Amino acid sequence: MPYVPPHLRAGAASAGAAPASGGAARRDGGGRDSYGGSFGASAGARRSSSEVSFGNGGSSYGNGYGQGSRESSGGSKEGSGGVRGAGHPEVVWATWQPSERVQKLQPEQIAEVRARLNVDVEIATGSEPAPAPIESFEDMCLHLSIMKDVTFHNYTTPTPIQAQALPVALSGRDLLGCAETGSGKTAAFSLPMIQHCLAQPPIRRGDGPLALVLAPTRELAQQIEKEVKAFCRSAEGFRTAIVVGGTNIYEQRSELRAGVEIVVATPGRFIDHLQQGNSSLSRVSYVVLDEADRMLDMGFEPQIREVMRSLPKKHQTLLFSATMPEEIEALAQEYLDNPIRVKVGRVSSPTANVTQNLEKITEKEKIESLLALLVDEHSQSLDTNQPPPLTIVFVERKARCDEVTDALVEQGLKATALHGGRSQSEREAALRDFRKGTTNILVATDVASRGLDVTGVAHVINLDLPKTMEDYVHRIGRTGRAGASGRATSFYTERDMFLVAQIRRAITEAESGNAMAFATGKAARRKEREQAAAFREGRVAPLGVAQIGATTVRVDDKYKHMLSAAADPKKGEGAADDAWED
Repeated sequence: MPYVPPHLRAGAASAGAAPASGGAARRDGGGRDSYGGSFGASAGARRSSSEVSFGNGGSSYGNGYGQGSRESSGGSKEGSGGVRGAGHPEVVWATWQPSERVQKLQPEQIAEVRARLNVDVEIATGSEPAPAPIESFEDMCLHLSIMKDVTFHNYTTPTPIQAQALPVALSGRDLLGCAETGSGKTAAFSLPMIQHCLAQPPIRRGDGPLALVLAPTRELAQQIEKEVKAFCRSAEGFRTAIVVGGTNIYEQRSELRAGVEIVVATPGRFIDHLQQGNSSLSRVSYVVLDEADRMLDMGFEPQIREVMRSLPKKHQTLLFSATMPEEIEALAQEYLDNPIRVKVGRVSSPTANVTQNLEKITEKEKIESLLALLVDEHSQSLDTNQPPPLTIVFVERKARCDEVTDALVEQGLKATALHGGRSQSEREAALRDFRKGTTNILVATDVASRGLDVTGVAHVINLDLPKTMEDYVHRIGRTGRAGASGRATSFYTERDMFLVAQIRRAITEAESGNAMAFATGKAARRKEREQAAAFREGRVAPLGVAQIGATTVRVDDKYKHMLSAAADPKKGEGAADDAWED
């Protein structure tokens, strides 16, 4: 069956059942695991001048060395200068090979597979070729315990991003991956991460983690850790930790100090633990920046840079982003060593799985229109003896979120709110009830617009349109996923006309069969805001007057339109607690 993330599958909770006999990872005294490849030094070299990043009292996060500029020399993981923290064992870089069948693929066959998967691969001039994409988990020659868990979940066919990103990561190369959320990126970095950790000498109490995943929000971090656990359930004694704001920092401290192989964290809270001496970067050799574009948007760039420059010199970095703005390009150039670039599909571009409806109303009419729409849908589901459709209602502010939720509940509808002002337990409960269908309407700020996967969302409603096209793209991408059809309704007023003009242009391009991508990132949104201000002041004409032949496209018409899925945090302790400035 095609890959579906474990946290989305019915029965995934049973993943903790005892594995089949013989599935536990076996480690000998030298830190070797018994599986298909030998653990030797991989090809590739990393050199960097030492740059120490100081925390409390001037102590280094990396126990004596960090990372400054990087001088690449052929790609081997050997570094010059700098010593690992006192008493820490050297990193084991495993030599990995795919199945013999994959190794025999000719260049033209590799190109054909990539074309079929809609995967683009770029490498720097003079670099070693990227590993071939692999369309079967069996051909990837993963660790025995990982394969047991892959088999347990009945996965046989990797998604396109997994087919290409997994071989790149397993080969030890740095990766810059771009694919929409919900495409299987988490497994694309989790499986190689687990395999890498299993190759290392065991973690001892007081050691920092072997691998670190940074994510922008609590919900996404929890989702990632759940999936990591699903694929290391058969690895005996393998430990993971979730480090996010909004939860007990003292419990996290105890877990970190006891020693864990993998930490999944939001940047602000992880920096808190580093400053308090609860964790260390000295044994980290595998780093993932997931949804990196959103982390930069949320103001986490200083924390990311603080972590990255404090890492050991010998490490592998994987950066995943749903979009590729210039800020991500700059980050990749600074912290990735000669990365292989893997892109699946078109970034921030329309496809045709979502029927979209735009309706112009006044601000005062919004809630009344929303109630009428949702009550009508609820009545139709009762008439057809079907469960009410899962619906996400996006609003602009936290207070508005609670107001709308209360109005829906008073109308007899099952609704819950999700925003940065709710406690962690409340947010978890809201998502859990929505995923189960206990509550079929989720009223949310943009905290739900990226990264979160909920299967079966049939309808997305923009009660308040966002301010930029990029945010609109991500909101609409919550429905019509994985080949399913979806529906989107957006209410707009006069203040939204600049964005509506962009939407109309996108619709026209999509119906004309033209590929159209939208600029993303801070610089692009800043320019868009400037254009919107000029538009409101009458200094520029509306963008993209929508014409199909001689007919002007009306704003309230319905169109097929799938948009790919494709804030400054507070200072001080728990910097990641407020995941969004909503």
